[in-house]
Amino acid sequence: MSNDEPRSTEEKRRIRDRLPFSRWKHSLLERTRPHKTLHYWVKKAFDELLAIRITRFIVQLIAFLLLFYAGITFVLGYDPLANTILAGIGYLIPLFGYIPLPFDMPHGAAQGTGTGFFEIIQLIGQAGMFPFIALGVLLIVPILVSRSFCGWICPFGFVQDLCSLTPIRTRYPSKNTDKQLGNIKYIILIVTLFVATWVGLWTFLGIQQDLVDALGPFSTAFWSVLNPSGTFFVIIPYLWINRGVLPPPLAWTSLMWIRLIFLGVIIFIALFVRRPFCRWFCPVGAVLGLVSQFSFLTVSRTATECAGGRCDSQTCKKACPVGIDVMDKPYGRIYSPDCIMCLDCVAKCTHDAIKVEYS
Repeated sequence: MSNDEPRSTEEKRRIRDRLPFSRWKHSLLERTRPHKTLHYWVKKAFDELLAIRITRFIVQLIAFLLLFYAGITFVLGYDPLANTILAGIGYLIPLFGYIPLPFDMPHGAAQGTGTGFFEIIQLIGQAGMFPFIALGVLLIVPILVSRSFCGWICPFGFVQDLCSLTPIRTRYPSKNTDKQLGNIKYIILIVTLFVATWVGLWTFLGIQQDLVDALGPFSTAFWSVLNPSGTFFVIIPYLWINRGVLPPPLAWTSLMWIRLIFLGVIIFIALFVRRPFCRWFCPVGAVLGLVSQFSFLTVSRTATECAGGRCDSQTCKKACPVGIDVMDKPYGRIYSPDCIMCLDCVAKCTHDAIKVEYS
């Protein structure tokens, strides 16, 4: 057909649709159809205006900086921003020391930089008292917002996410391997609660001295002594500021080397596998995951919109930082104690089949 010959209506439409303005106009009309649901608008807002990953990264970065600043303040013994224009931020930090938020604070240094409910359970339990407030937080927060703390707030989770941004190729453990290693965090949880109850009972009876002497540093807060979060946010800043010199209570003992080696192993694995500590070792995540099964905030998959075999069924699975096989779950609410509510699967689903619900 020559350029002078008249074009058909269909051909004219195809040429028009290739124009940038035309594509934008049709896209706008598609997004403003009256039948679109509230979920559609929320998803579009996250996907195109805020971007779930960018938003989550900003929130995680803020939490990380607040915690790192809190650790530096504890190490220095004073507020480094007290005489600067940013002095107001210092008033935010003490809140973490008095309000039992489910926050992954530097374990073993709770008195300086705040503590979370799991640390309160250990400290109060091993002191021979019952942690009413901490257990209340344990029940209320996950029921209201599920494990969104792990996906959006936890600073050590943010450190692991940064490790996954390296150009090193991501590995995906098999389902059986992931399940077997995932049992470690429940073992750590059981042992920690057992030691806290054991020491607490003996303290209540006034016969704890021999047990405390036998357990040593583990008698105050069993898991806090080994937790890599405390090593990263307290021990590392202390070594950096004091040029590798540790105070007598810590010193370069075999336990200190174990802490540093454990942290190094976690960081190394995180370069290849996304969120290994959250998946396999974190007792806080274990207890939050168990309670979050009864949460009002959920992620669900809709049978009528899920393309199943007609799409790349690995997309939503590979998007999940804790390796949940979304396609392997039944339709409806996705029950998984490992879900950290990061919403990456929601953003990756091209068929709008994975939804966030509050009911």
